[in-house]
Amino acid sequence: MDPNSEEVVEPLTNGVNHSEDSHQETEEKTKDDDGITACFICKKIYNLPKTLPCFHSFCCQCLEDHISKSLNQNGQRHFACPMCEEKCEISTGLLPGQYAHAFPDDLFLTKLVELESAMCDGKVCDICERREEKTPASHWCMDCNDALCDTCLKVHLHGKTTAGHSCLAIAEMRKIPLETLMKQKNKVPCSKHNELITLFCVDCREPLCVQCMAVSHRRCENVITVSDALTSRTDVNDVISRLNKLQMTVENVGGMGQPDKSLENSIHEAQERINAVCNTICERVRQHQSVLLKNLESQSDKAKGLLKDRIEPRKTGLKSIKAANDRMQTLLRYGSDVEILLAYNQVRKKLDSCQGALGNTEQKAPSVRLDFLLDETVEHFIENFDKLGDLMVDLGESEEGISSWGVTCTSSDDIIVTDCKNKRIQKFSKFGDLVDYVQLEDEPRDITTCGNRDDVAITMIGKLVIFLATRKTMQLIKRAKTERQYDGISYSEKDAFLIVSSLRDQVVDIIHLDGSVMRSFGSGAGDRVLFNEPRYISATPDRSIIISDVGQNAIICIDHNGRVVFRYKPDGQNVLKKPQGVCVDKLGNLFVADFGNNRVQLLASDGMFQRNVLGVESALEKPVAIRVSGSNRMIIVQSDGMVKVFSYS
Repeated sequence: MDPNSEEVVEPLTNGVNHSEDSHQETEEKTKDDDGITACFICKKIYNLPKTLPCFHSFCCQCLEDHISKSLNQNGQRHFACPMCEEKCEISTGLLPGQYAHAFPDDLFLTKLVELESAMCDGKVCDICERREEKTPASHWCMDCNDALCDTCLKVHLHGKTTAGHSCLAIAEMRKIPLETLMKQKNKVPCSKHNELITLFCVDCREPLCVQCMAVSHRRCENVITVSDALTSRTDVNDVISRLNKLQMTVENVGGMGQPDKSLENSIHEAQERINAVCNTICERVRQHQSVLLKNLESQSDKAKGLLKDRIEPRKTGLKSIKAANDRMQTLLRYGSDVEILLAYNQVRKKLDSCQGALGNTEQKAPSVRLDFLLDETVEHFIENFDKLGDLMVDLGESEEGISSWGVTCTSSDDIIVTDCKNKRIQKFSKFGDLVDYVQLEDEPRDITTCGNRDDVAITMIGKLVIFLATRKTMQLIKRAKTERQYDGISYSEKDAFLIVSSLRDQVVDIIHLDGSVMRSFGSGAGDRVLFNEPRYISATPDRSIIISDVGQNAIICIDHNGRVVFRYKPDGQNVLKKPQGVCVDKLGNLFVADFGNNRVQLLASDGMFQRNVLGVESALEKPVAIRVSGSNRMIIVQSDGMVKVFSYS
């Protein structure tokens, strides 16, 4: 079951009035590669600029040619932005010649190009040019964006619909800074109703015309004027500040500057580490080898001495026995009886003394051995040694899909999934069928059931929590503005409040359903920093709070007063790598989505490891969000958007 589905992008109507002749006159005029009004592809003044989702703009025809070439080369329905190489999808319903028109016009750049063109020497009247006449322009209409000659100006100012338009002499315009002119020319028509945009919906964070407010936003509570929106009710300055800070941070740390150099450095470090480990092991072995060889030399001399001490008496005894035997054999052959008897007593005494020195002559000759006894630790190491280690490509923080999903389930086992990449909430039946979905204006972060378990609360980009009813069709209930940007969310059944986490502020807050903060843990006066990157959250039956900290590779449990109950940060084979979703079952058992290790860990309520309940053997890959339903089904969303359901007992 895959919650991802393609969005069909319809071709947009081009609302910019540019003739081919005017483009031919201006296309020879080029600017620097980094100029505001110069197309990156053709290096000329923009003609019908189109903007991509990555905010880079190109001439419509340049973009069309680039897309067609890319699709022919890769054989797929996507292309890379010519500037930043971000992947852009193309709808399957579009044909060659329509690709670029599927992207919106860049009205800002269009206005800028038109104003710059009007201020150039030799500007021709646009009205006359449409009649294929070449009359020098003397004025510029700020409402129609047309250059006018003196004759056309008189007609223009006396027309029924254009009599109130603001027209400036081009000579006077050239004395006014371009920034000032652009600020004055701030009337933007609505793309849906062609009326001027004068309003802003705070709830939806969307500019509106009067018809938009009457048709699509009649239930919204906070609709203000555009001027008020920029000065008081939006976080534009906050967004700009965050962008500047993030860009400076990335540039300072070189995060985007020289990725190849970073890779080469890591390869060199890995090589040095491998050599160092091997050299350390070999050096210690050689040291013990030298000690053992010296000890062997000493022990061998001692062993040889012991062997000599055991053999010498036997050698002497053997010589004496041989001499006595030779004597007796000679006497038996040549001696008289008296001579034999005289020698007999002496030989018998010698034989008895030698017999004691020689011992049991039936035993083997005495021997001395010197054995090398292998240490048990080394013996175990040799028997079990397989490899020194593993090599792994670390993708750092660029794992696609990480922290981009949330999942919960209703009392009837319907599955609700948040998809921040595609900005929508999707509802699946317990059988895996897509039942309903809601398209959002901004990215959702995480989701939790609350109240009667048929309503859900969702953290949104832009300091907002929204509430949806999910019983039949999903419908918006209300919006709640929050003081912080929140990411993870969980609902406390006993206390009827929300528990939320903020990656940006490194805190965990308890908030009312209206968004106001009751308590905050993790930073501030008197609090030591508890969290690095707190992401997912789960409330337990005993009112404790479980938090997955991606930055610390740890699971942290705090009580409702913020005191740490336990911190789970294991090493060895149970080590966590970028832990994501956490959830608690009815018995208090804790499940952790171990993202980097492609598994789900089971912990007891006291934070002690129990076992791995799912892994690669279950075809699990990069688990992100996790939830256990009331009917003991474990629901997991992977980083690729695949939703998998397992039975749990």
